Amino acid sequence: MRFIGKIIATIVVLVALGVTVILTLLHTPYAAPMLSQAVNWLTPYTLTLSEARYHIRDPWHLSLLQPSLALTDEQPPITAKRVSLWLSTDSLTQLQWQFDSLLIDGPVVPLQMLPSQMLPPQALASAMLPELRSRRLAISQLNVATNSIYLEKGELQLDNWHYHPNNSAPWWQQFSGNFQLAADSAQWQQWETKQLLLDGSHHGNLWKLKGFSFDWQHASINGQLDLATDKKTLDIHQLTLSGLQLQDSELTQTLQHQLDSWASEQWQATLKRVDMLDSSIELPAVSLNHANLSLTDWHWPSSAYSQHNAWLSFNADSGSWRQQPFTDPLLDLNFMPNAITLNGASVNALEGYWRAEGKISPDTLQLDNLTSKGIKWFLPADWASHFSHSLSSFKQINIRSLDIGYAQLTAAESETPWYINGLNVSGKDLLFQPQPYFALWQGNIAATATQVSLNTVDLFEPLIEMTSEQGQWQLNQAFLPFKDGLLEATGQIDLSKEGLPWQAALQGDSLPAHVLPQWLSVPWPASGRIDMTAAIQGLGQNYTSLAHSLNGELRATFRDSVVEQGGRSLFNAWRQASASETSSAEASPVAKTTETDKPTPLVITPLKITSDRGRMTIAPLSITGKDIDAVLKGQWDLATPARQQLELEAKISCQHLIRRWQEGQQTVSGSLCDGSSI
Repeated sequence: MRFIGKIIATIVVLVALGVTVILTLLHTPYAAPMLSQAVNWLTPYTLTLSEARYHIRDPWHLSLLQPSLALTDEQPPITAKRVSLWLSTDSLTQLQWQFDSLLIDGPVVPLQMLPSQMLPPQALASAMLPELRSRRLAISQLNVATNSIYLEKGELQLDNWHYHPNNSAPWWQQFSGNFQLAADSAQWQQWETKQLLLDGSHHGNLWKLKGFSFDWQHASINGQLDLATDKKTLDIHQLTLSGLQLQDSELTQTLQHQLDSWASEQWQATLKRVDMLDSSIELPAVSLNHANLSLTDWHWPSSAYSQHNAWLSFNADSGSWRQQPFTDPLLDLNFMPNAITLNGASVNALEGYWRAEGKISPDTLQLDNLTSKGIKWFLPADWASHFSHSLSSFKQINIRSLDIGYAQLTAAESETPWYINGLNVSGKDLLFQPQPYFALWQGNIAATATQVSLNTVDLFEPLIEMTSEQGQWQLNQAFLPFKDGLLEATGQIDLSKEGLPWQAALQGDSLPAHVLPQWLSVPWPASGRIDMTAAIQGLGQNYTSLAHSLNGELRATFRDSVVEQGGRSLFNAWRQASASETSSAEASPVAKTTETDKPTPLVITPLKITSDRGRMTIAPLSITGKDIDAVLKGQWDLATPARQQLELEAKISCQHLIRRWQEGQQTVSGSLCDGSSI
């Protein structure tokens, strides 16, 4: 036993002597080559150092200056400015490399080196590399560049770092606890940021950011969030974007593509509060200047009608939508399942003011009020189709109070140009049905205007009043005043019945004759006044229904009819050929007016048109002047083109013509004074 004791004592002395020698060497210039040689012997790596620093007063601390670590001679080494190690006493009892702290300053990883290439082949097979544990891993002046991540001048701190070479997760995810990251510049999947700061924690599959901030697109962005990678959920507790300037449409498309990709991967996000402050957006379809937005409790990618209790408020100084400028927009919305409450919306646009409140559902638009004052709107050529398309998703539209004042509407590009100035519209308890056609099902509407021009025919202070009760639409009165003339109309439509039966009554006093070519495309260069009455009825669901159901009668008398350039100008107007007429008519010469032609009064017999189930008959109408005689007669079957024929026969001096409208075609025939045919 005494011999065994001597052996143990000798071993302890030798170990103590070895430790003493090692500790002594660590205080000398031989420390660096000694450590390099030890790493080269015990690991598959090659380590070189410029200096190693150690002091017995801090026995667990070792600093390595300018370390360079390489796996093979063919690969570039991994270098750093400084590596400081604080060894943990637990490593002596657990036989693991455990550190209280690891500090790495200025690491440089070659761009061409992949993480898998940092492990030797034999280690990949047998997992011979040791595990590393550190209560705190700190990396300063970190520069990283991979296919998806880029960091410049980064500062990284990880608590409870545990690196295992066989773990498939990246080294920076192999920790559990708090972490901090700061970088002058960072990029993730082409999203470049500046002044990045992250402060959070990581436990298993849950990442918590107690605070983050960075600069992106001139905006200062900060907030807090939770990310659960196993559940594919993101909870944004707070997100603030201040001073955003977004002008890149390609960037927004990339962002939309990324959101679509996440949605297809079943990711979900909850935005508990998002604020956008003093931001500007300039894109092809929309622009906003100094905009502010607040959004709470929004669930993505759920639709607006699937939210539980989300709120949106918005305002801006100015902006534009599809090249249409506006100022001072305000919006306050509450999103609930199958309902969006419009607490308030207002905007200055089209040189006027708009305001609305109400509720929107997938198939219903319900407004408590809709107000517009002083707008000036130049409507595009396809305004009607745009209007119909924008409302096509709604089965009904309710407006409790409608108030439009002093509006000016211009449709110069329409097939029939029109213009309204000083339009005032008021309505109460309105119910519209947009499909299959826009119709007033319930409520009262009154409309007036200072001036209306319909295809260059002026109306002065017209008035229209209508009501509807459960689909019984009634045109109570329509006053369309011309200069020294008036057209009045009443009518009704039963919207609740199949076929839409309707009836109308019109009465005109001293109507200007120039409405005939402007409104009805009838060649009539004569001036004068027309008195008329009409009572008609039929079915209005479609043209076929109308063609087989139109009944009624129209009577008109002509007063003070005068052809300013004589009867020859009237004859020439009737004789003008159209593209559908015969080529012989186009080739024949047109009778010339002369300086001797003077205003010619006309005597016109009353016009009478009757319709029986769409079969219309025009009683012979004679037109007589000093040097012209004409007769108009015919019949017109709306349902049968073969029975559609009108004939106008006119004579002036020795000239004669017959103009026929038949089956959608027009022809002109006759003779001139020299006997040639027209």
